Amino acid sequence: MSSHDKGAIMAGMFKGPDIKTPDPKPPAPMPDDQSPAVLEAKRKAQLDIIGRAGRTSTILTAPAPANRDGAYTATRLGTAA
Repeated sequence: MSSHDKGAIMAGMFKGPDIKTPDPKPPAPMPDDQSPAVLEAKRKAQLDIIGRAGRTSTILTAPAPANRDGAYTATRLGTAA
């Protein structure tokens, strides 16, 4: 057995299995602003906003921080804000 044959045997031992990769999927179509589905979704969103009343009509946000650093409490224990 020549050294070339030994090299081919060793290379064959560590060769991975032959796995066929699946074909790539075609790209998704770009959204169209004028498509019926998009226009219907916009119309429903507008009707939802118009239909809100009372507390649901307001946009609730977090309170503003008490100081510039963004902390809501005093920096030292035992002191009031």
